Amino acid sequence: LPMSLYPLLAGIGVAGAAYAAKGVIHVGQRLQANPEIMKNMGAAAAGARAVGERFSPSQLREQMTFFKGPSALGFDAVMNRREAAQILGVRESSSKEQIKNAHRKIMLLNHPDRGGSPYIATK
Repeated sequence: LPMSLYPLLAGIGVAGAAYAAKGVIHVGQRLQANPEIMKNMGAAAAGARAVGERFSPSQLREQMTFFKGPSALGFDAVMNRREAAQILGVRESSSKEQIKNAHRKIMLLNHPDRGGSPYIATK
């Protein structure tokens, strides 16, 4: 490239960065003006964190054991203890207190009003 093009390319780069910054500022102002969008973004962030926790390497190892059984094809038509334990992430032999805590946690994370799955919430 000839040396005379470097200032032109630098100017185009600076203009592009300024235009992108202007767009980010504009979107930020629009988001702050609408509290409902901010609420939805908070719920989406909570859902993303829940997905991240659910698919952590340690959780994936535990979940892989479920794919060996008949549930590898999906949920059964009628809920049974094994399927309920899989959904809640507890063992079938868990205490009532552990089951209640797991149910509360999964319902808070998967409630349809917070962007969760209506199918899981009703199951």
